[in-house]
Order: sequence, then C-alpha cells, then structure tokens
Amino acid sequence: MVSPTSEEDTRKVQTAVIGQAESDWPVFLPYDHDDFDRFMRDRTRDDFYCGVLLGGCGKKLTPKRYTEKKCHFAHRPPVHCRRAETGEASADHLYIGQALRRWLLRQGYQDAEVTYLDPGSVHGGAVEVRFGQGRSRLIRVQLARLSLREWQEARERLADRHTQVHWAYGPYCGLSHNEVDAAGHAIRISCRTQGDTREVYVGTQYSDNSLAWSALTECRLSNKGIITPRLDAEPPASNTPAPAPTPVVFPLAPGTVAFTAATELPAPHPDPDGTAVRLYEADLQPLGSAVVRARITLPHAHPAPPPHQLHVIYSSAHLLPLTEAAPSEPAWLIRADGASPLPQETDSRWPDLHPASPPPESPPPTPTPTEPAASTPRPLPLGEAETIRVFRSRLELVARARALINWETLVSHARAALGDIAPEERVRLLIAVDYPRADGKPVLSALVKPAHTPAAPAPYFADVLAGLGWRSDLSEAKVTEIWERERKTAYALAESRPARQQPSAGLSEAKAATAHVLNEARLVAQFREHLEAVAKGRGIIKWSTLLKKQRISPSTLSDQDRVRLLAAVDKSYVPGHRLLSALVKAEGQIPGPAPFFGDVLKELGWRPDAATPTVQAAWRAAVDLAYTRGRQAVPVARTAPAKEDRVPWGQLGTTKAALVVAVRRALIDAARRQVCVGWHTLAAAAGLKPTDLTDKAREAILVAVDSPPTYGVLLSSLVVASEHTPVPYFDAILKRLGRPHGLRPIELGQLRKTEQARVFAAYSAAAHTADAPKERT
Repeated sequence: MVSPTSEEDTRKVQTAVIGQAESDWPVFLPYDHDDFDRFMRDRTRDDFYCGVLLGGCGKKLTPKRYTEKKCHFAHRPPVHCRRAETGEASADHLYIGQALRRWLLRQGYQDAEVTYLDPGSVHGGAVEVRFGQGRSRLIRVQLARLSLREWQEARERLADRHTQVHWAYGPYCGLSHNEVDAAGHAIRISCRTQGDTREVYVGTQYSDNSLAWSALTECRLSNKGIITPRLDAEPPASNTPAPAPTPVVFPLAPGTVAFTAATELPAPHPDPDGTAVRLYEADLQPLGSAVVRARITLPHAHPAPPPHQLHVIYSSAHLLPLTEAAPSEPAWLIRADGASPLPQETDSRWPDLHPASPPPESPPPTPTPTEPAASTPRPLPLGEAETIRVFRSRLELVARARALINWETLVSHARAALGDIAPEERVRLLIAVDYPRADGKPVLSALVKPAHTPAAPAPYFADVLAGLGWRSDLSEAKVTEIWERERKTAYALAESRPARQQPSAGLSEAKAATAHVLNEARLVAQFREHLEAVAKGRGIIKWSTLLKKQRISPSTLSDQDRVRLLAAVDKSYVPGHRLLSALVKAEGQIPGPAPFFGDVLKELGWRPDAATPTVQAAWRAAVDLAYTRGRQAVPVARTAPAKEDRVPWGQLGTTKAALVVAVRRALIDAARRQVCVGWHTLAAAAGLKPTDLTDKAREAILVAVDSPPTYGVLLSSLVVASEHTPVPYFDAILKRLGRPHGLRPIELGQLRKTEQARVFAAYSAAAHTADAPKERT
C-alpha cells in the first residue's frame, strides 16, 4: 500500500463529485492501484468533476493510476483552479450531509433538506440538515472553527428559528468542550476511509475528554438529538431506574417485511423514547426468508391491523431479540412506526403468508376512531396492477429516450395525484415495477428522480434496491454506483431491442414527456417569452398551440402540470401586476377565462376583493394589464427619488449604473455556480471594498438588479449576510419590487429559499442551452 503522503501540486486532488459540477455526491479515489481498479469498475474517466461544493472550479477531473505513488485525480489543462482543500478529507462535509440525509430517511423522515455553509473553506464550513414537520428541526454539524461569540450567536439564532436544534462538532472546530460544559456531553462527527468511500462515525465526548465512537448507522434519533450506543447504555442522571439496555438492534429496510394473523397482546410497553405503543403477535415473513411468529409494536394511535389481511411494513422499523422470552414464545420483536394493508390476499414476494378468511359473522374491519386520515391509502384510479403496468411502460419509453422522469410526472400518467400515493406506497410500487430482480435486467426505477433536482439517485432509491434484494445498509457511494450502472443498462437495453407494438412516434413522445422534466425552468421561461409576444399582439393563444410551439405533445402533460406551469409563469399574485396566464385558453372554449384559469389564480394565491370579486373580473383585469407595455402594469408617479436611492454615488468614484451591471454579472455567475454570495464578493466585482457601500446603497443596487427580474427570478435572493442569513433589507427589496412583503422571519426565510431554488433551477437549466439568460447592460 502506498502511503498517503501530501503533495504540493494542488492540481492533484483526492476527491471529486459525480453527475455534474454542482452535484453533492462525493467520491474518494483510493491511493492503491489495486483499489483504483475496483473503484473504476463500471465507471468512465469522464464521470468526475472538481465540484463547486468542494470549492473547486467545476471542470472535469481525470483519475490517474500509478504503481509507484498514490493514485489521484488530475485537472485537465489548462488549470485555473483555486481549490484550497484537496486531500482525503476534502469532501467530508458532503459525505456527512449525504449520510445524515440517508440516516434520517431510515428514521422515517422523508423531507430532510441539506445545506452546506461556506463549502470549500478550510475543513468544510458547516452542514445543516432540516427535517420534520415544516423542517422545523435542525442538525447543525460545525466543521470549521468559530469564535465563542460567533458560536453563541449562532446557537441563539438557530434556536429562535427551529423547534429543536441538535449540534454536532467536527474534529477541528474547537467547540466541543463548550458543548460539554453546556449539555454534559458533546456529539462529535468524523469520517474514516473504508475502501473507496468515507464512512461517517459519531462520537460521544465527556468532560474527561473520553470519546466513544460508533457508526452513524448504529445511532438513533430522539427529541434530545443523536443518541449513540454509549448514551443508550448510560443510566439516567436521576434516581429513576434505567431501562433495560438493548443488546442488539437491527434496522429493517422499508418494504421488506410482511405479516398477517395479527392479534393484540395486553400490557404494551412504551418505546425507549416514551412513545405509547400497542403490542401484537403475528405471522411474519422477510423477503427471501421463512415465516416466523414474532411480535410487533405500532404507535398507540395507529389503526389495529386486521388479522385477515396482509400488511407490509413500509415505515422505519428495527428488529430486537427478546432475550428473556420463554421457549414457547416468539424470540423476536419488530418496533415499527406503521404498516399498510395490501388489497390482495396474497403476494408473490411473501409466498408463505396466507391470511385466513374472516369469520362469516364478523363484519369487515373498520378503522378505529383514532386512525389518522393520511394513514389510509387512497385507491389508485387505474387500480394497482394497471398502475404498475403504466409505470413500467412509461419508464421503458423514458429509457429509449435516454432520459429521466420525475415522480410527479410519472404519477400523472397513471391518472393519479401525488396525494393518492404515500411515500411508503411509492417505494412499494417501484419495487413491484422491477420485481423480480434478475441478471441483465435493468432496474427501471433508476430513471425516476425528484422534480427540480440534478440527475442523481432519488432519496428513496436505496429503499427500492433493498426491496429487490440488495443490502439495506449500502453506502451512499455504492447506491450511486448502482444507480449509474442500472441507468446505463436500461439505456443500452432499450436501444438494443425494437419498440414493442409501439408507434413510430413513441420515442419522440418519450423525449417530449421528459424534456420538461429536465428543463422545467427553461420551459417556463419559454412560455413567458412566447406569451409576451402574444400580449404585444393583443391576442389569445390555445394551450395546445403553446405546447406545440415548444415541441411538446399536449398528451404528455396532465391538468395539474398545466396549472403548475402557468402559475410558475406568473409566480405569485399581486394586485395590479400582469398575469400572462390569462392569455391562454382551452380548445374550443367560449370567450372568457379558460376553465383552468380559476385554478391558476388559486395556485397564485388570488383572493376575491372589491376590484376583482369573481374569476371573470380577475381575468378581464389581467388581460387588460397584460396588453399594457412593459412589465410594470401600473407606473408609479414619483416626484422625487426614493429615500433609499439618495446615495452619493459620485463619492464612490463610479456610477450607480456601473455598479448595477457589475453586481448583476457577479450574481449571474453565482447562480450558474449554484452558490450564494456576500457583499465582500459583490463589492470586489465592482472594484470597491464592502465598507464603501451602506445598507441603503446595497438595497438600491439590488432593487435595480431585479427591475425587472432577469429570466423571471430574483437574483437578489442569492445575497446573504454572515452565517448564511438573509440581508436585513431583503423585505424592503420585496416591497419595492411589488412582491409580497411584511412577512414573519420564518416566512421570509422560506420565501428566500424558494426564490434561491428558482434562481438555481433557471440558470442550471439555461447553462446547457444556447439561449442562456443574457446579462443586461
């Protein structure tokens, strides 16, 4: 093994990202040439980028194999990269973010959002993961150094904005001792090289500086934060008797275990975190295993599983041995958060489970009064079997187009709405699409991705793999590797076989069906541009014609897609502003608003008022305003410059117009790199120091940058203050631009994140096209 000695040439780096330059999927290139060969299996030399989230230049990297020195990535000349961290640990912040998101998914949290603060800085800045209802909970992993004052301010700020904040500390931040003083212990985070990846480990630090490490997968989440095995084994500080320690707990992959013949047992015990549960005994079968009699706990409010149905555990679940059970009693307990009944009596995945018929005198089981409405799956409009067939057929079309499709669009092809399919049902249906697993047969589910995200594995793809027989504890890097291989296999297989009873237009339809998935922001911008031309000609256009102008077949978009896209054209509703969506009509309709215009208004947040008491009145006003020249429908008479604009620009040695141009260009560059920036970057772009610009001057510049918004998005949303917080005048910018304002801090933060996502999506899509947004001068 070649020793990992450091090298001075910063063009040689050990970590990269895959997929695209803005990806947050890291890879680590092993040092040894034998490990290099295994690492490159099923990969090409064009798969790697010097990622912007690594502080890199975004250009492609080439993996280099050596026998006399360590293997590494190298830039392709010419090299103009200022990446500071290039070593083995330079992508640890990405490994930590991905691992925490995956871990939270297994804890039952489907909506975790990862943010990287100051990526590319020394030791990786910080990682924030928001999750839970409204993403009100936060895990903050502090990797870079902070002063004690900055740390205390950050704790207060985050505590004000979230219901629960759980801190963890990297090896170099120097703050864990302060956490020990404040909480009695500190959670530490570290990464270790294992093969061709970096595994995340969690440690518990105490006042005597002792540290007990364990893998993140061995930890659990409670209201107190990350609970390591060491914390689980500790007796409580009070005189309350400690609960009996659990010697072994195995996490179970969702959708891999089914049961039937459930009978409730008396005296249920609460879960370790104090949650009230009910205890059942049932016939249980894991995928590929025999039937065993076991016990199951479900939340107290969960509806009782009828004994004459087949149920699948699709939620977070753990397996525990019952070490004190009598020989005649079950030896295993499953602690689950929920289970879903199957409509059919048997399932080929669990061939040995055969529910008994209900007694004739027993009425059909009814939900208990405490059952939450969301826990009962809605019937699929086409039925389950037909839905699976439609999914499989659509994914085969997508494979022939060498594209991806988002889940929302895939669901619409089965005439279903997103609310019809719960997250656990989504995993089960995708498993059914690809079941059974076979050599040479691609996993078509690899072609499904969330909307508005780069090409990468969906967060639930690992659960689909587990349901098809892969290991349930695959690393993030391994999941990505499988995803890439299955995607390429699906493309290759689709090209090698002729279309089955498919019209010649099938391939073009698939391309049309997926084009708007990959470039939805671009599509909205093209809609807006075409509707501007319609408004200039004081005309009306049919929805089908508008789609055909973009070479999209109307049959590929659902009614929900139409409402969503037209609402995106106009963003949010503000009285007195133009609504270009009012210029779109349905096929063969009578004069007046389109049948779907009311839904578009509702999506935009319109409410009847004295001026527009009905949809008809709102449509008439919107059409009149759309025909007016310019984006601002109602010019505001101003007899004097706004107070915020009374800035002595001449004293800065430049003009306001020149500053606006420089700042706009810097923000467009940031949007293309998918990052937020502070005023130190913007001022430097204008040849000034940050101290040269007052808050009034900064506000005036940003208002001018977004008047009107380039490409329909707010570049000013990318400007952040210290600690990645909004600038204090962001609400004032919204007010001066005629946007909703006067919001509460949490609402303002959500709006800013939404606008940032729109900016990133617009410029990410436009970067790959010839008609990328141009800078205004």
